[in-house]
Amino acid sequence: MTLVLFISTLISLQAQDCNCKDAFEATVQAYEENYALFIYKVTDQNQSLYDAHKELMRNKAGQVSTLSECKTVLDRYLHFFRDGHTYILNSSSSEEDLYFEKIPLSEKQFKDDYKAKNFTLNPILGIWESGSYTVAIIPNPEDNNRERDYVGIILDSGNPDWEQTDVKFELISDFGTDYQVNFMLGDHSIYQTTGQQVNNSLLELDGLNAWQKIWPEQTQKPVNEIDAKFKEFHLSYIEEIPYLRLPSFGSVGASFVDSTLQAHHENIMKSDFMIVDIRGNSGGSDYTYFPLLPYILSGPIEVPVSGYWYTDYNIQFWMDYITGEPNKKVEDYTPNEKEKFDVMMSNKGTPFFENPDYSYTYNADTLYMGPQKIIILQDYETASSGETLVFRAKQSDRVVVYGQSTAGVVDGFNGFGIEIGSFEAIFPTSFRAKDLKENPIDPHGIAPDVYVNEKVDVLEYAIEHMRQLLENEHGQKLQFATSQTD
Repeated sequence: MTLVLFISTLISLQAQDCNCKDAFEATVQAYEENYALFIYKVTDQNQSLYDAHKELMRNKAGQVSTLSECKTVLDRYLHFFRDGHTYILNSSSSEEDLYFEKIPLSEKQFKDDYKAKNFTLNPILGIWESGSYTVAIIPNPEDNNRERDYVGIILDSGNPDWEQTDVKFELISDFGTDYQVNFMLGDHSIYQTTGQQVNNSLLELDGLNAWQKIWPEQTQKPVNEIDAKFKEFHLSYIEEIPYLRLPSFGSVGASFVDSTLQAHHENIMKSDFMIVDIRGNSGGSDYTYFPLLPYILSGPIEVPVSGYWYTDYNIQFWMDYITGEPNKKVEDYTPNEKEKFDVMMSNKGTPFFENPDYSYTYNADTLYMGPQKIIILQDYETASSGETLVFRAKQSDRVVVYGQSTAGVVDGFNGFGIEIGSFEAIFPTSFRAKDLKENPIDPHGIAPDVYVNEKVDVLEYAIEHMRQLLENEHGQKLQFATSQTD
């Protein structure tokens, strides 16, 4: 029996009417006044280009009416800055769009169609399970005009608010087995994220639970610890080579990193080299990786002095943080609070750096003699604090960085938020260094020492390359020693 699919009426419920034109003007004002990097992103050389972009987006804002359409326009306005630390969120004070769609489908119908249409050729198609939900992933029906490639349809649900035939998520092919995802949460609000089919039986959605393929049953090769824990912090071994995986600098604290390293200290010290994998690391706290620096650095390093962009809004935000009391009156400040307030006010509207020098020298309290070399693996998703680690580590003679250039999201930090109607605008308020205009990292990132195409197994290549590098260096030392003896 051939499966015939049809789509019921799609219902997009808007929580409230969206005056996108007002939201756009508020967004422009927020970024032009309070965004630290605006003075570097919009210059005399590209002012006319920015003005044209702004006017184009302003016109589009006047033509949309829904929250989702408006957010798309605001996001496109921010694209001009090419800064991953600037983004628009749905405001916590407003409800998100709700989305309902039904595609009548039973498990028997799906399995019949699976055989009839040779779905076996595509491993994403099948029956998947996560928590109390079971879905069938099918190709987007031909008579459906939504821009998506695959649809996850509920076959069974333990949630009374979700019934059989409800659409639970949509997948849009990005590259290979990577997807853009529209996932309907328990209340039917749309959560936009990314996902990857790790293997024939595992679909991971960032920020959400993973999905396991339960039909057809999959025969998988044994998964090693490196692959199984790729999204988790861990230290394991590849042929006795210490391998430290840091998927983010927010999932664990510095003390946990330190205790893990100390537990493996003897093995690390006697190893010729160690691998630090920060691929996909979107950042977090710099302090998380500080326990690693004694194993990485070969001596003192120079760290640029950071600065601040003070405006009335940013100053109020900082004072709320310092005093711990929102909107505390100036006359009620303590002498110390008043002193800090006066410094901010006197430096309003200009890049402010407390330290007159360009950089300061960082000396780790301890430097270990081993390992001889450190491999750092990075990619185009290594961002923010992931990039500050690379920036510092590359000053060490022991480090070789492999992969692709980093994301280029580090020149601005300390993100603040401001309410703009149904949305919240997030923007950096601080500067990474004094020479951002001459030597920016954003948006091109930090280049690796050894570029490795993303289609190549960078882990395998880095190990082979490092072994050859050490062999070459050892041979050169022997040759030098022999010549000295002669």
